[in-house]
Amino acid sequence: MTTQSTGDALSLIELFPQDEDWSLQTMRLLSQVAVGGADLFECARTAARIGTESTDGEVWHREWSRTGHEIGDAARSALDRGDRTTARRAFFRSMSYFRHSEFFLDSADPRRTKAYDAGRENFRAGVALSDGLIEQIAVPFEGQEMEGYIVRPDASGLPRPTVLFLGGADSWAEELYFLGGTEFPARDMNVVMVDTPGRGSSLRFKEMYSRPDYEVPVAAILDFLEQRSDVDPDRLGLAGVSFGGYYAPRAAAFEPRVKAVAAWCGTWSILTDFYEFYPPLQQQLQWLTGSKDDAEARAKLAKFTLDGVADKITVPVYVMHGTADIIMDIAGARRFIAALTTDDVTVDIYDGAGSLHCSYDYMSVAGARLGDWFRHKI
Repeated sequence: MTTQSTGDALSLIELFPQDEDWSLQTMRLLSQVAVGGADLFECARTAARIGTESTDGEVWHREWSRTGHEIGDAARSALDRGDRTTARRAFFRSMSYFRHSEFFLDSADPRRTKAYDAGRENFRAGVALSDGLIEQIAVPFEGQEMEGYIVRPDASGLPRPTVLFLGGADSWAEELYFLGGTEFPARDMNVVMVDTPGRGSSLRFKEMYSRPDYEVPVAAILDFLEQRSDVDPDRLGLAGVSFGGYYAPRAAAFEPRVKAVAAWCGTWSILTDFYEFYPPLQQQLQWLTGSKDDAEARAKLAKFTLDGVADKITVPVYVMHGTADIIMDIAGARRFIAALTTDDVTVDIYDGAGSLHCSYDYMSVAGARLGDWFRHKI
């Protein structure tokens, strides 16, 4: 296990000193500034409107939604003028603000769907301006479709190594583009981002709830990718961020087409390392598992464990985790690492910069390391 000494740990950027979760999630948004997922000053102006005293979730939703609408409107105005690049960039930022606006709403609040629809619509408007480098896809699965995107480094159509990038408990497929997804095309790889069960449109509109046997939806996506001429079927990688740190290793243990797997946040048991460790997300985890209450969620999540699974992984494994992660217990990551039997394991435990959940405070470095690792492994 490698512990990365990365200087003094960065405490939360306290745009909202009255609420640690508000600050942490806004760092998640700020981490995407470097790749066009947000703008620092649009975020700062929104934070100023919310203020440093309010703890009213209605104010949070209203102001981030306002910014989403304003930037979306600016994108449409730019498009009307024929300024496609400006429009594309603004559409993408607008999506991020809408995603941010709905984060703390109750799962049953209809405004979550409204924000999701607005954010996805604007992201897809940006996709339409990407000159074909980002393509919408729909993967057949159990009588329905899982929607998502493939992002390519260029329009040549050449078969390339491809990484399927799985999000966590609250991420949208669209957000993954800015949460490390841009690193793969920058290194001559395709990246695929799909709303798998328990996430995004599959959860909201199709009642595809999360499931422990994640190799099943992953296999459906790999089946789909094998039919594409721009994908090299012999060079497929799998990465998962946050809750995806369970999804990806689980699938890699049972899916022989996966040549390398990364857990950006390691885990052992979702029940103990996530659900019990970070109670603020318990309602979200109940929703994504289709549970009516805490007891049902606990019973379902008890099956989301890498016990008896980790030792079946035979391909190269990369694990990243931070020592100050308050959302996913680092003890689970260490237990997962200890159980691995594959000969090729790379571990980055960040104890300074990068020590927050998903290395929000070190995204430019952590995301690059993830991309570099896959470039050498698939």
